[in-house]
Amino acid sequence: MTESPGTRRSAGDSTLDRLIRILGAFDADRPALSIAALARRAAIPLPTAYRWVDRLTEAGLLERSDGDVRPGMKLWELASRSSPGTSLRQAAMPYMDDVQAVLRQHTQIAVLDTHGVLVLERLSARGAVPNQATIAGRMPTFTTSLGLVLLAFARRHVTASFLADHAAELGAPVAGPGHDAGPGNARGVVNPTETELRQQLAEIRRQGWASVDGQIDSEATGVAVPVLSPEGQAVAALGVVVPRSSEFRPGLAPMLLAAARGISRALGPQVAMPASDTVFPQHQPVVLPDPGE
Repeated sequence: MTESPGTRRSAGDSTLDRLIRILGAFDADRPALSIAALARRAAIPLPTAYRWVDRLTEAGLLERSDGDVRPGMKLWELASRSSPGTSLRQAAMPYMDDVQAVLRQHTQIAVLDTHGVLVLERLSARGAVPNQATIAGRMPTFTTSLGLVLLAFARRHVTASFLADHAAELGAPVAGPGHDAGPGNARGVVNPTETELRQQLAEIRRQGWASVDGQIDSEATGVAVPVLSPEGQAVAALGVVVPRSSEFRPGLAPMLLAAARGISRALGPQVAMPASDTVFPQHQPVVLPDPGE
C-alpha cells in the first residue's frame, strides 16, 4: 500500500514535532481549518489529526467552529502571560496612542525574528490608507520601512545571519502577501540586491530612520524608527503608514523618534537615539499630546 506524505513524514516524528506542526498550521490567512486541511498542512495522517484535535480541544488549545477548528483561548492565555511581546506592547501602547491621535492613519510596532517581520500591534483609523499589516501577521522584510529599520539596527551577527538565511530572496520578486498587486506580484516589486540593501542599511543607520514609498500600496508611505536597547540595538521598530501626500510627512521621523525614546525609557534605561533636530533640521517635529491631558 502506498503511504501518504503525511504518513511517511509522521513515522519518525516525536509528539512534540507533531504538536508544533499542528499549532503552526494556522496563520493570519487561515485562522480556521477543516480537519482534513489541518492534516495536510501539518503533514500527519487524517485519523491522527482527528485524535489530536479531540485532545487539544479538550485542553482548550483548539476550538471547534462550524465544522472547522481554530486556536483556542487557552492558547492565547498561555502565550500572553509571559511573552516578551506582551511587555513590549504594553510599554509601546501609550506612545502609539499619542502618534495615532495626531495622524489618524496607521501606527504599528514590529519585531524581527528568523522568519522576518512580525507585527505585534497595529492601530488604525477609519478611512485610513490601505495597510496590509495585521496583528501577529508577517510583512516583507526588504521592502518595508519596518523591516529595513530592524535590519539596520540589529546586532551585526543577527543581520548577517538573517541575510545568509534569506539570500535567495535578494534581487528576486517579492513573494506572498503584502503588496497591492495581489497574486503574482503584478506590479513587479523586487527585493534589493545584497549590495543595494547594504547601501540602504548604511544610510538608514546614518539618518536614524527609514522611509519607503509605494512598495506595499502605491498611494502610501511607510516610515519607521528603531526602539533601541541600552546597547543601541533595535528591540523593535515603530512605524506609521500614511498617504504619500500627507501634510505630516516632513515631521513623521521626528515624531516617531520622540515616541520611540519614550518606549525605550518605559522598557529600561534611556538609550541614545538620533535627536529630532538632526533628522529634519528644517522642520519642527510634530508635537505629541501631553499624556496628562
